[in-house]
Amino acid sequence: MSNVRGGIRMALTPIDIHNKEFSSKWRGYDEDEVNEFLEQIMKDYENLIDENKNQKNTIEQLEERIDYFKTLEETLQKSIMTAQEAAE
Repeated sequence: MSNVRGGIRMALTPIDIHNKEFSSKWRGYDEDEVNEFLEQIMKDYENLIDENKNQKNTIEQLEERIDYFKTLEETLQKSIMTAQEAAE
């Protein structure tokens, strides 16, 4: 079941998937088959969470590099302007 915090619906966690229990009914689904499927979903979900974290870290690092190069560009532009003014 998904979590609700402060009225905001939070994504399922692998633990939510792992702990999910279904009621049994006459002529229902094969419990082992459902459990195996939920285990695979949980593993895939964990992998997606890890991949998402890695991509966020990569984005953060790239944004830091962009900021660095923007600052460098501004410094170079100011240096060029100063050199042009000194040449005049």
